Amino acid sequence: MAQTAAKPAAEHRLTLAEILDWLVEDGVLAREPAESLKKERRYWRGTQHPLTLVAGESWKDLRAPHKPLTLDWLAEWLAQRFSLEYLHIDPLKINFSVVTEVMSSAYATRFRILPVALTAKEVVVATAEPYVREWEPEIARLTRREIRRVIANPVSIERCQVEFYNLAKSIKGADRGATGVSGLSN
Repeated sequence: MAQTAAKPAAEHRLTLAEILDWLVEDGVLAREPAESLKKERRYWRGTQHPLTLVAGESWKDLRAPHKPLTLDWLAEWLAQRFSLEYLHIDPLKINFSVVTEVMSSAYATRFRILPVALTAKEVVVATAEPYVREWEPEIARLTRREIRRVIANPVSIERCQVEFYNLAKSIKGADRGATGVSGLSN
């Protein structure tokens, strides 16, 4: 589907120009619409991830005109471009009580990452920012586990950050309340 990014770049968040240039390079998108969007958004400094902006254009893949460039499709394309695994985040398959212990909500939000699995040997972390890696050594040191990055849809990461940490906080609060109540009844 795509080529691997040529050389490791300095740590930075992905830009719209990078994404559009890669899509053109991979034959997914024609140069004209890519240049038009770059020109239209050149001064834009919003917080929306560039994949979200591209998905909002409702473009189709030039190589398969029946396939729309959805956010999930773009995230999977990005994963292949960086030779990383793509993960569709299914909240029902993630033990949020365990993974939210890996890092705080503020930390996850700051780096736009989401811990999605924890084993005896590794922490699996979803990201949509493959160049942002400054968090890895710290989490590896704190957890004493290897870090495995996976690419996921940036909107899913953001939504699940809120959901997982709020649910974990509620469960901890309920557990504290339950032990307090049981102590009174005895």
